[in-house]
Amino acid sequence: MKIKITRKRAAAAILLIIILPIMYNKIAGQIAAYIQRKAMMMPKEVIVDNPHIESVNVSAEATGRVEAKYSIDVVARVPGFLMKKYFKEGDFVKKGQLLFQIDPREYELEVKNSAANVNQYSALLKNAQQELNRANALIKEDLISRSDVDSSLATRNQNRALLDAAKQQLELAKVNLGYTSIKSPIDGRIGKVNITEGNYVTATSGALVNVASTNPVYVTFSLKSDDFGKLLRASNQFKDVDVKVQFSDGNWYDKIGKINFVDNRIDENSGSITLRATFENPRSWLVPGDYMKVKLTAPKIVNYMTVPQACTKGDAMSGYYVWAVENNKSVRKNIEVSDEINNNWVVKDGLAESDVIVVSGIQNIAAEGQQLKPVKQSEEENNQQVKVDEKDNI
Repeated sequence: MKIKITRKRAAAAILLIIILPIMYNKIAGQIAAYIQRKAMMMPKEVIVDNPHIESVNVSAEATGRVEAKYSIDVVARVPGFLMKKYFKEGDFVKKGQLLFQIDPREYELEVKNSAANVNQYSALLKNAQQELNRANALIKEDLISRSDVDSSLATRNQNRALLDAAKQQLELAKVNLGYTSIKSPIDGRIGKVNITEGNYVTATSGALVNVASTNPVYVTFSLKSDDFGKLLRASNQFKDVDVKVQFSDGNWYDKIGKINFVDNRIDENSGSITLRATFENPRSWLVPGDYMKVKLTAPKIVNYMTVPQACTKGDAMSGYYVWAVENNKSVRKNIEVSDEINNNWVVKDGLAESDVIVVSGIQNIAAEGQQLKPVKQSEEENNQQVKVDEKDNI
């Protein structure tokens, strides 16, 4: 028996083939959306805790730069040819150690000439004094006039003045001869030579080399006005503030520094003030010019409210916030933070000690007012410990 297919039946069949998948997709989408809404309505489990109160010393951090206590440019004080140097660049040198020698020959001749002048004027003065003594004896017998005595006195005084000038010239010549031996003014590490042997140098030639002291050293840094005021109120004019410095590799220097300078004003442009600390540096680990992290700790202890940094969202520009739980629902709490302590933010405003905040499971919170299943952090830690114990017993 043949089935007769009409055009109307064929069109209906084609329409059914088109419509069925569309209806299926629509129904499937509605079912998936319904399941998702139901899942969203189910309380999400989150780990909660109260803000912590930490008792710590008042502290602040800054970035500092190591400076030599003494940094001296060694220059030539008399002109001449630089004959020789007596050190290796980068060496440690002692105060008074010979560094350079300027050709001393012309200065040695000047000393000899000045010494000869001293001898000459010394002899002239001796002769003039004898003439004056004879004149004084003769005038008592009226054998010479008063003017002859005055002339002898003037000659004696003139030669005495010439002898004094010659002695001063001799001393100056000796000083200049001494300047031909250029010595280190301090103990310290010597730098790179700027002018080598064979050059003619003068006092205006600039630094021959630099010598920088290495022990002790300074670390200079700037504090924000808020941190400065906080530390000032928590210390005895910074005299009892401990200063620590951290190397770029994260290690802390093993000696404590002390503040030895506080500037007298806060910079109006940066809103900060300059301070300086002194550090003993026997092993020369602190190198002048190096930048280091500086941490200052005052003796006064204060209580800070803190929350883990990991449970906060936002940033310093837009502001930070945490999720809290009230009546098993999520509530956004905007907070103001200041310092950082052990990976926790110090909360200045926005939270109370009794607030319950989400410390883990933040990714489960999509919006404010969401139903949550809060689990106290202490309970979660106990459950984790029980699981560990059960695993160890298997």
